[in-house]
Amino acid sequence: MNEKRQYERKSTAYTALYCSYCGVRAAKIKDLSKSGAALVFKDEIDAATGDNATIHFFSRDTGTLVAKANCHIVRVFSEQGNMAIGIHFDKENKGIDVVMEFLERQQP
Repeated sequence: MNEKRQYERKSTAYTALYCSYCGVRAAKIKDLSKSGAALVFKDEIDAATGDNATIHFFSRDTGTLVAKANCHIVRVFSEQGNMAIGIHFDKENKGIDVVMEFLERQQP
């Protein structure tokens, strides 16, 4: 199957804070694009397709908040035995542009 995505996905080694009605959890950002991301959690979380959340992107290098973005869950799946979710960023999320620019600057 050949996937057709609007934006290229970039693999990352970064983490984010996933904030929703069920609390705040750290997640590994498996991949990221301007329209969405795949987040992998160490432990299961209470999440379902259609849930809304806010993602906070931090830089470990500077210890600062890079940006935050509102999103909704489009898929819940398993990634190498860990719970994972696919998220789609809400329209007009300027925070994603900031994160993508940050990642571009970090590329060797």
